[in-house]
Amino acid sequence: MRTPKEGLIVSAHQSWIPIFNREQRRINLADKNKILLTGAAGRIATFLRNGLGDKYALTGTDRIPVSDPGFESLTANLTDFDGILPAFQSVDTVVHLAAEPRHTPDIWWDLLLPDNITATANVFEAARQGGVSRVIFFSSMHVNGFYERDEPWRSIAEGEYGDLDPNAVPLVTHEMPDRPDGPYAASKIFGESLGQYYSEEYGISVICIRLGTMSIEDVPGEDARSFVSWLSSRDLTTMVERCIEVEDIGFDVFFGASANTWKIYDTPRGWEVLGYTPHDNAETYR
Repeated sequence: MRTPKEGLIVSAHQSWIPIFNREQRRINLADKNKILLTGAAGRIATFLRNGLGDKYALTGTDRIPVSDPGFESLTANLTDFDGILPAFQSVDTVVHLAAEPRHTPDIWWDLLLPDNITATANVFEAARQGGVSRVIFFSSMHVNGFYERDEPWRSIAEGEYGDLDPNAVPLVTHEMPDRPDGPYAASKIFGESLGQYYSEEYGISVICIRLGTMSIEDVPGEDARSFVSWLSSRDLTTMVERCIEVEDIGFDVFFGASANTWKIYDTPRGWEVLGYTPHDNAETYR
């Protein structure tokens, strides 16, 4: 068997760090406040550092240094299991953001395998060995992207609303079969599936967020689909905070977008289960 430093997770039999069993994981998650952000130098992590830094003891890891002198971050590549393992000690919740984010057809497995497969496998195993109670895995709406080829969702994604009533459109739910729209989306399905395995086998609470669209400017893009998928930074912050605080979730999947008038995906279920009301609506930017 290959060693972790070659890019694969180690087995429990090879572990030199105590493995936490199910009983040890039965804690009150709402009382915990040590949060590790992977991809800590990225745009989404920056939003979370700014929005949650006063409430939680945030730390991070990224393969590039984080330009924030008050933020503790380990500079390491997530494909280096031994290198990242120290970051997962004494952590209550991991927010796994790091990934190859591009989903265009030219992005192939040479980029996706290390950043979205090996790295994600290492994160879940490091979380298990470190006794982490919860992993929040950032997935993508692209997991269900080919539903947008079908009506009425195609028309909504293209801004051809016609006689459609936004309150009467059936929504794509997390229980419907995955329909990935490319290799990137398939890599995110792997992460969700691995999360379910670690939840059922090891008792780690895993919440997957099928993220919509975010931008540095924190406004929707000019394309019609952005008015479906846009997630504001403050709604992101609220959603992640609720994912940290909510109790009694073993494994679940939620869609991440603001309270946009036009919807394709069942975002309201997440608001209900997690217990929050989003603030923003992309329509205010038309």
